[in-house]
Amino acid sequence: MPYPRTIAWDVSTATVPDALERYLIAMADIYEVSGISDEDQANFYNHMRSTLSAVGGIGTGRSVQQTLSRGPDLLRRSSVDGLNLVINRSATVGEYDRRSAQAMPGALQIRDFGRLSSTRLETVDLLAIMVPRNLAPPPLLGPEMHGRILSPELPGVRLVKGQMKILAQEAAELSDAALDAAIQSLLLVIGRVAGIETSIGSPEISTIQGTVRRLAVDFIETRLDAGDVAFGPADIAAAAGVSRATLYRSFERVGGVNRFVQERRLHHARQALRQRIDLKPSIAEIAWSYGFTSVSHFNRLFRERFGYPPSEVPPAGPQPHIVLSDGPIRHDLLSDWLAEIGSTEPM
Repeated sequence: MPYPRTIAWDVSTATVPDALERYLIAMADIYEVSGISDEDQANFYNHMRSTLSAVGGIGTGRSVQQTLSRGPDLLRRSSVDGLNLVINRSATVGEYDRRSAQAMPGALQIRDFGRLSSTRLETVDLLAIMVPRNLAPPPLLGPEMHGRILSPELPGVRLVKGQMKILAQEAAELSDAALDAAIQSLLLVIGRVAGIETSIGSPEISTIQGTVRRLAVDFIETRLDAGDVAFGPADIAAAAGVSRATLYRSFERVGGVNRFVQERRLHHARQALRQRIDLKPSIAEIAWSYGFTSVSHFNRLFRERFGYPPSEVPPAGPQPHIVLSDGPIRHDLLSDWLAEIGSTEPM
């Protein structure tokens, strides 16, 4: 596991004079932070503890009053994408895809990192689960789910809150397998509370399909990393050692193998667009290199997936003068972790 399993700190301007500046830089790929008062800037504090696994992460956070936003510019440059499930102990108000929403203390909120959002928190005091897009249950990432708030008065939400609290406290002591199972179980419960009917196959079937997906994803990522895009379902099935029918069944829960491959092609193409220098290679060259037959086809699929055209992907920005690896606040590790497991096996 190349990423750290547990990330934790408890800092303030009293102990780290540039704590706020470090916090803003470390958060830059996850949220744009604004609305911190002069008094809170002078007395800034940030406590965070997250435990990360191969399927998701769970953690707690405390900080001053602030607004956390993912606007159009951030969505274009951010490497963070997936599902964020949050319970905050103070009230929040915000906009999600330009729909207003208010959450009373203790409510459970569903957020899609790939969509517009802006949340004003009276105080940051939260429990959160983060899952990359390809590992999240697709129904929880539907456009109607983004920003949805589930009342703290619902028995199911109280159950989820209790489970999240205990898991956040004990996660660091659990085995990898136990932590993975606990996070997946929480996602199932949250889906049911949100009104999503999900089915659970037999353990044997789930194990077989998980093995097939893992072998298939390893093959897909290896080929895309090497720039070799001349493959299809038959090649993937052969690499996994199964029939095409078995391959298709194994990817049904994530919308099918063809949809998954297209998602990964678009992901790699977006990364290539961010790494361009002086707009080279061209959009057409990148589209062709990842298996898209025409620029217009690529543009349409890219816009449908990300909400903006390939031409609006910004280049990677200059490095900040602060070296985060030398400091105590490392939210950037969460971004790196999400990006890394974002190319692994779907649930």
